Amino acid sequence: MQKKPVITAMQLVLMSAGSAMMYPFTFMPILNAPPANQDVWVVLLATFVYILVLNLPLLFFINKFRGMNVNEMTELTLGKIFGKVALLPVALFCVFCYTACMLITAMFITLYIFPDTPTWALLVFMVVPVSFTAFKGAGVIGRMATFIVPLALLSVVLFFIFSLSDMDFTVFQPVLAESTFLQINAGAFLTAAWYSEILIFWVFSYYLMQKSSINKTFATGLLTFGACFFLILLPTVTVLGVEYAKHAWSPYFTLSRQIEAFDFLERVQSVNLMAWFPVALLKLSLYNYMASYILSGLFKAKTHKYFVIPVSAVAFIACLLPVMDKSSTVEMLRSDQVFPFIILPITIVIPVIMLIVYLIRRKKINLILSKRREESPDGPG
Repeated sequence: MQKKPVITAMQLVLMSAGSAMMYPFTFMPILNAPPANQDVWVVLLATFVYILVLNLPLLFFINKFRGMNVNEMTELTLGKIFGKVALLPVALFCVFCYTACMLITAMFITLYIFPDTPTWALLVFMVVPVSFTAFKGAGVIGRMATFIVPLALLSVVLFFIFSLSDMDFTVFQPVLAESTFLQINAGAFLTAAWYSEILIFWVFSYYLMQKSSINKTFATGLLTFGACFFLILLPTVTVLGVEYAKHAWSPYFTLSRQIEAFDFLERVQSVNLMAWFPVALLKLSLYNYMASYILSGLFKAKTHKYFVIPVSAVAFIACLLPVMDKSSTVEMLRSDQVFPFIILPITIVIPVIMLIVYLIRRKKINLILSKRREESPDGPG
């Protein structure tokens, strides 16, 4: 029997923060969410309150069923049949996110790096390392995160420092004069709805070291992502201006093109790219693995490895479909019209249904959990 890999709290923090930072790093949807003006920083502050509230149901389950994998905890709560019914859309969402993120990544590379390279070649360049990493499993993904994400975080800090001399904080004035309470909350809610990284905790907490706290790990990951988001947003808006940043396809990369370091280093956007691309591959690896792992549980396969290549093949073919290989499709996918309303049923609706069922069946479920922990000499996990 293959030994279960173990990941540390720091690895899980970096996996979740690295995955989440790809949205502001790549296209920053918060700039077009209500009120879409100089109060964007207020929206960002409120966003993390919404993220915490929206993720509480699933966070409760991860703590309650500590030591069980995502398939086991869902089937124990809803039963085998309804558990599979609930997990199938989660697996399909991971496939969708894997496909959409791959398409957006390919579009970014086409626009800013290799405009003449065919899409299929870019996809192959991504699919091969991503599939290999996902095939190797949770332990390898965790170790990759410890090398890749800190370098990306360091690049964000450096770009923030290099931007200080060009920042104009007057762009944030007048504060709250042109925004309503409803607009601020609507923008915060839509931005929080992009946060699907709670699924990373749902799947990978099974591998987390037993001495590590789920809640502390989640809070640290969220704080890390929040700090990174602020360091990306503030220089982007204060250097480019709100209106210009709103209309840029990738405002943060546009910012990196404006920066000169120490009065002699130019074209430092290459540093941005070297930090961005490995984290993009890490995010793709995470969603491929999660889709493969959940599907392996649904079909009672011995390992997730049987599903890694099929998931990548589906994403590869989907990205090459004529309807997908259009800028209008990518624009729709990266807007607030699509992603938030696909994420919310997965991260909110399904966990809330599970919570209601758990409250109805809690005596029976708690009894089963107690027996599991008594049978395990080392406790859960």
